[in-house]
This record gives sequence, C-alpha cells and structure tokens, in this order.
Amino acid sequence: MIAKTKRYFQDIQNEWTKVSKPEWKEVRGNSLVVITATVILIAFLWLVDGADQLPRWTGASREITDLVTPGFVLLAVLPFAIPFIFSRFMDDWKFSIVIGIIPVTIAVVLHLTAGGPVTGFGIAWLRSLFL
Repeated sequence: MIAKTKRYFQDIQNEWTKVSKPEWKEVRGNSLVVITATVILIAFLWLVDGADQLPRWTGASREITDLVTPGFVLLAVLPFAIPFIFSRFMDDWKFSIVIGIIPVTIAVVLHLTAGGPVTGFGIAWLRSLFL
C-alpha cells in the first residue's frame, strides 16, 4: 500500500514537470485582455439594456430633413465601414453589406412611421412589450 502511494505521488510529480507554465508577461497580458473584454461587455449591456433614451438616432420631427443627426451619420457610415473591416479579415465579406444596411433602413422606417425621434437600442422597448 505504501509503495502504491509513493508511486502515485511520483507520477504526479513527473506529470507536473511536463506541464507548461506561462511566463509572468503572458499572464499579465491575458489578464488585461479579460479585464478589457469585461469592461466592454459591461458598457455594451448598460447601453443596450439600461439607456433607452441614448443614443438619439434621428431628430425630433417627422420631416426627412430632420433625419440627419450625428447618430444617423454613424448609421449611414456602417454600410461602408463594416464591409471594409470584414474584407480585411475574411474572404467572403460581401454579406456584410446587408448587415450594414439593416440599421440604416430600420432607423429611416421608424423615423418616417413613428413620428418622433428614434432613440435607444430597442431592448427597453421590447422589455416594455413583455413586462
């Protein structure tokens, strides 16, 4: 029994020597990535779930001239920016043009039909429907 226990701990020690242990620089870098991703996720969830009045995508009136705001300009740039970014990393990037057009289309349709400013990300509106 003692021989088996001794052999067990020797095997543990042999396996432990085979384990690759990261350098302090790697640990610090990976920790920074995790902390940064967590902060970005927190900000995203706060914006999507908590800030129902921000951002303001379109102006206050139903007029087409009141459609252009800084938020809408950002939406209008998306159909050009998203394919540009996707083309750097992917061979099949043409589908991203549709992804970029969707938010602009939604903002224009809501602005023309709702009769007021288009604000928020829509999650608060969905929550009000179901709660």
